[in-house]
Amino acid sequence: MMLISIRGTNGSGKTTLVRKLMERSKPAPKPIYGVLGPRNSEALELTLKGVKKPVYVLGSYHVASGGCDQIQPYDLILDLLEKYSAKGHVVFEGVIVSSSYGRVGALMEKHGQQAVMAFLTTSLEDCLKNVQKRRDLRADTRVYDPSNTISKFTSIMRSKPKMLEEKKVRVEDLDPDKGVEQVISWLKEAA
Repeated sequence: MMLISIRGTNGSGKTTLVRKLMERSKPAPKPIYGVLGPRNSEALELTLKGVKKPVYVLGSYHVASGGCDQIQPYDLILDLLEKYSAKGHVVFEGVIVSSSYGRVGALMEKHGQQAVMAFLTTSLEDCLKNVQKRRDLRADTRVYDPSNTISKFTSIMRSKPKMLEEKKVRVEDLDPDKGVEQVISWLKEAA
């Protein structure tokens, strides 16, 4: 079983990558409803070619920004990680879980090298451009203040060296263009 946390700030491509991973599932991803009610899935079950166990993606993806950002309160993320890691592999993402280590990181430490903190390598410049594109698509005409995105980007990138040094979990770079193949290869190699 493997836990994969896809980490990055707004506009880094977390949700896009997971959506592309879901497109690879045959049959189509199966939504699982529960603690988030009858409209929002708490997870999606994927069947990926060459991956021996089911893969569970946490959160609902029927909105533009999916994943763990849709799971409230935050403690539910921990409950869902434990629940689905007992059944198979878990892939999850969100700005909130990317910006912190805390209890999610401590839970991942229990899985050692079967837990991957996967940092998207999207540049800050590209993240800011992607956030602006999303705002333009939804006709958001308010003046964009990039300081929040810059702060989150800096915080996320600052956490990486410490994780590498401590070696409590596996830390990997994740190319936004080749990320789906990278994630699938990690899942194939998992116990």
